Amino acid sequence: MPEPADATKTTAALPKIAVDDASENLSSPARDDLNSLWNVAHAKPPGFLGKLFSPWRRLLQRFALGNVVERQVQMNSAQVRFDNEVVEYMDARCDRIARHYDRVLGLHGKRMEEIDERHLILQQELIRHVHDLVARIEFVFENAETNHLQVDGALRETREEVKDLAKRLEALAPLSDKEP
Repeated sequence: MPEPADATKTTAALPKIAVDDASENLSSPARDDLNSLWNVAHAKPPGFLGKLFSPWRRLLQRFALGNVVERQVQMNSAQVRFDNEVVEYMDARCDRIARHYDRVLGLHGKRMEEIDERHLILQQELIRHVHDLVARIEFVFENAETNHLQVDGALRETREEVKDLAKRLEALAPLSDKEP
C-alpha cells in the first residue's frame, strides 16, 4: 500500500469558478424614446396631409381639444415617470439581490473549502489507521505462522519421543512376558 500523504500538502485551494462577464454588463432597457415621445402636444402628424393640416390641428388642439390633450399629456407624463421609477427600483432591487447572493455564495464557498480541508485531514488519518491495521494483521499472521511452526516442531519432537518410548517399552515387554 502507498504511504499516506501529508494532509497539509493535499489541502490546495480549489480552482475558482469562472464567472460569465456578460451577466455583469446587463442594464435596464433604454427609455430615451419613451421619455421623448410622451408629450402628444408637440407631436407632428406624418405625411403630406399632416403637414398641410398642421396649422388647423394646432388651433383645434388649443381651443376644442385643449383639456383632452392636456389631460393626455399629464397621463403620459405620469406614466413615463412611473415607468422610470419602476425600472430604477428593479435595477436597485436586482443589484441588491445579486450582492446578497454573491455574499451567500462566497460564505458557502469558504465553508465548503473548510469542509474539504477537514475531509482531507480525516482521509489522511483514515489511511494512517488502515496502514496501522494492515501492519497489525500482518504481525498477527506472522506470529500465528511462527507459533504454528513452533507447535508443529514441538509435536514432531513429542511424536519422536513417544516412538522412542514405545520402542523401549516393546524391548522391555518381552522380558516382562518371560518372568511370570
